[in-house]
Amino acid sequence: TPEDYPCAAINEHLSMQMAKAAGFDVPECGLLAFADTDEQAYVIRRFDRIGDEKLHHEDMMQIFNFNNTNSNAKYDAATYLDVLNKCAELAGLGVALECFRRLIFNYLIGNNDFHLKNISVMHEKTIKLTPMYDCLNSEIYSGDLDSPLALSVTDNDDALPYYGTMLNGFYALPDFLALAEMARIKEKPARRSIARIVQLQKNFIDMVYVSNLEENLKEKYIAIIEQRAKLLSLESPSD
Repeated sequence: TPEDYPCAAINEHLSMQMAKAAGFDVPECGLLAFADTDEQAYVIRRFDRIGDEKLHHEDMMQIFNFNNTNSNAKYDAATYLDVLNKCAELAGLGVALECFRRLIFNYLIGNNDFHLKNISVMHEKTIKLTPMYDCLNSEIYSGDLDSPLALSVTDNDDALPYYGTMLNGFYALPDFLALAEMARIKEKPARRSIARIVQLQKNFIDMVYVSNLEENLKEKYIAIIEQRAKLLSLESPSD
């Protein structure tokens, strides 16, 4: 209900504008005001239609041929490593790197709902990721006990260098570099991708400040960005 997710439309529009600022493929989107109310609706142009023609796209649940009858499957049927490997298998390491970049961005902004149904590919002359969708800071609504990521990073996250050592429930730069290595993404482009997103921290915070989010939500959003930017800048668990 709107009471459970205040400013959700503003949150999603803001987050998508951040994604656009970071250079991701984002459909046209905006906010529409309801008459006689302060509520706003988030609207987005469909990317899977040209007129009446349906464009062939699949989410990762479909690609892995997972059954949708289990509502939790989109969270626990595969890991991000599985997803990156599948992207590389279908479309090459360039698409895997792009998916890796999206994971880093979603982690930075506190979107802990980047699950298998929110990662999709378009089947065109070549296979590529769809534009981004369902991207917002979901963590400002979910509380401290939820995982900061929708999926596990690997089959054994306890073996990751930061997550497995610090035992605080968060992931840091060494974990994502380990993920990249396991997915056969070279360290240099992985590091560069992370650094470029972290460097946008101030821009993102400025965007939150000038948004129409409620003040307490602005504070939460900014705190998450600052926390994640620090984690994504750590070179070792002891830093």
